[in-house]
Amino acid sequence: MSDSPEEIPLVKEEVPIKVSQGIIYGIGCGIGGSIFILLGTGIETAGPGILISLILGGILIFLTALNYSELTTSLPLSGGAYNFSKEGLGGFLAFIIGFFLWIANTAMISFSAQAFAIVIEVLFVKAGYTFMTPYILPIAIAAVLFMSILVYRSERLAIKILIYSTFLLLAIFAFFIISGLFIAPLTNTTYHNPSYIKSGASAIGVIQMFALLFIFFTSITSNLAYLNVNIDHPSKNVPKVNILAILLTLGIYLAITYIVLLNVGDGTGDIIKSPVLLAEVLYNILGPFGFILMGIAAIISTLIAMNAALGSAVSVLSALSRDKYVPEKIQEINRETGVPIRALIITLSVAIFFTLITNIGFVAEMTVFIYFFGLAFINYAAVRLRYKRRELDRPFKVPFFPFLPIFVAIMCLILAMFLHISAIIVGIIIALFGVIYYLLTIADRHSIVITLAGLKLLAVILLGFLIWLVANFGILSSAMPGFEVVFRDVLLRILIYICILGLGTVVLDVIPLREIIYFVIRKTDKEKVAILGQIIEMDKADVKTIHFINVIISYVQLISSIFIFFILILLGLNIVTIESVTLGNLIMSQEAAFYFFTIGLIFLGIVLFFGAISMLYLNRELKGLGI
Repeated sequence: MSDSPEEIPLVKEEVPIKVSQGIIYGIGCGIGGSIFILLGTGIETAGPGILISLILGGILIFLTALNYSELTTSLPLSGGAYNFSKEGLGGFLAFIIGFFLWIANTAMISFSAQAFAIVIEVLFVKAGYTFMTPYILPIAIAAVLFMSILVYRSERLAIKILIYSTFLLLAIFAFFIISGLFIAPLTNTTYHNPSYIKSGASAIGVIQMFALLFIFFTSITSNLAYLNVNIDHPSKNVPKVNILAILLTLGIYLAITYIVLLNVGDGTGDIIKSPVLLAEVLYNILGPFGFILMGIAAIISTLIAMNAALGSAVSVLSALSRDKYVPEKIQEINRETGVPIRALIITLSVAIFFTLITNIGFVAEMTVFIYFFGLAFINYAAVRLRYKRRELDRPFKVPFFPFLPIFVAIMCLILAMFLHISAIIVGIIIALFGVIYYLLTIADRHSIVITLAGLKLLAVILLGFLIWLVANFGILSSAMPGFEVVFRDVLLRILIYICILGLGTVVLDVIPLREIIYFVIRKTDKEKVAILGQIIEMDKADVKTIHFINVIISYVQLISSIFIFFILILLGLNIVTIESVTLGNLIMSQEAAFYFFTIGLIFLGIVLFFGAISMLYLNRELKGLGI
């Protein structure tokens, strides 16, 4: 893989970005839809201890920002945090970190899009209109498409809109805080309860929310890392921008959370469960005007978060392309807009895929899990880079080196284990996909075919076992009356046939059809065998038949992968639901069954897709050689 310093800048700036703009940009990236969607969950779990969770999260991201500041000022290159890992670690670990950062930002796009859709739904429901509820998923996808168009038109324009939108958002938050302090005691007599803040907090809940609510902060450093290269006098101003953006964002979070804690009664009412808690709080203080105002703030914050995450994801994918970890064409920039359109389309497609198959709570935990691992490796890269590249000019140095970055890396790995087990499992599987892709890109053709065959066999065994569990021990339900019977008796049977097909293609991957034909000729028609035991050329008709059969097998695999993704859509849209799976004393919940079955489907679908592409490519190449 190339370590060339040649840069493909994603953001073309005519003039450097001012310090104040960088700080506002960082705050805007930090205050996304998570404060609206997850704050209620945090209070329900940790109680007033959520303030401690936020302070701990602020401290951890502050320490991370110190490492980012040293790395950015010593390596002012486009590509952000990925470049740090490339220079400090290189090779496999650099790719994995870049892959993790791309997936995390793409998942953040999905999270923000789903948050946007939820806010739209709640606003309409509050107004007495429920017709929007069935269209939540299309609204989320439309939000992603809208933001992609904005980024495509101009990355610089997208950044300007983000900065201006953040000013408006901060003004609304200031109004929220003032109203909660001075107006709430007069108007919110039902829920205004200052004594709740002094009530007890769960220590385990505080740690759990420390882990989950870290998503409040992750976007600050990760997105600033891509913008810092354009800040005026970066060697002097990057640390200032990073530190002030984090401290101000933490202050805003603490102030907002404090106001919410003052105005949620004893913290056990239905108001805590609202997906737009801030809007409900201001509704109780100011009436419908307050609800609409905070609803607008929620819409702005989710769009800001999508904007930032999309730009960062496209940037890191372009950097991976630049370094030849992924096809180089991905980094090609559109001359009119200055945006790598292929990187944008790929990121957009994956974000929509996440939106289709995951719910907002799960995608939040998955995003945090991936960020934790990415941050752990980046902090390790900071240590390696200090020793590996001693000649670099370092205008800013991390204090207490190397203990501080090592401490942050260890904390990230520990906190990752406090997230939901399903998010951990999916995060590990995503990492495995990254490992598999890397191995396939550096392997020779024969090794790639054998690797795909092994993965296909593993996927068939895994999905076959899951189908057996669901078909024999699962309880199914469907939003369409009677469709669960169709799913069990028809669609699952088709999946079984696909698994059998997969086993057959494994054999053909290991022993190609041509070799089988040669073996049969050698044994049955010895007249066609030359003196040295070599087989003479087969008839052209036989060669064409072999190529035709290989093409048919390839297209059957492609169709099978499409069918598998169709099943994923059915599950993602809750058209059919696996309520539970009970095997003896083992009971698999609806959530666990969904994610395990989904993982099995994704695994086999992807392997079949790449297996088909590999077979088509090899068949075309052999046909071109006339063999």
